[in-house]
Amino acid sequence: MRVWAVMAMASITVLPTKEPGAGFWAASVRNGYEPELLWTMASQAIARAFALTPAETRDFLDGAGGRALADDIDFIVGGAIDAEDIEALIEARLRHLGWRRLYAQMIDEVRERHHIPRPM
Repeated sequence: MRVWAVMAMASITVLPTKEPGAGFWAASVRNGYEPELLWTMASQAIARAFALTPAETRDFLDGAGGRALADDIDFIVGGAIDAEDIEALIEARLRHLGWRRLYAQMIDEVRERHHIPRPM
């Protein structure tokens, strides 16, 4: 059973970071990844996994959630090749109650900033 949402759209708009010195972007650079490529893959994966808007996706990645995700990518055997690799990592993390709560909390914080009610 999948515990994450599926986006109904064929393509996902990827917005650039507003915080290159923080969050996912900074952690990607610190970890030795190519931030532009990884940002695009992570944006697609997060948007699909949690049904986020482009602005919500960017805000998630620019915050603590993005930093945690960038650090977690080191656990992908062979590295992240495409967005599906990152989605698989997220899905695996969501099977663990602690990670599921952490992601839910971070997504709720992003949605609150955008004034979007939490799904039931």
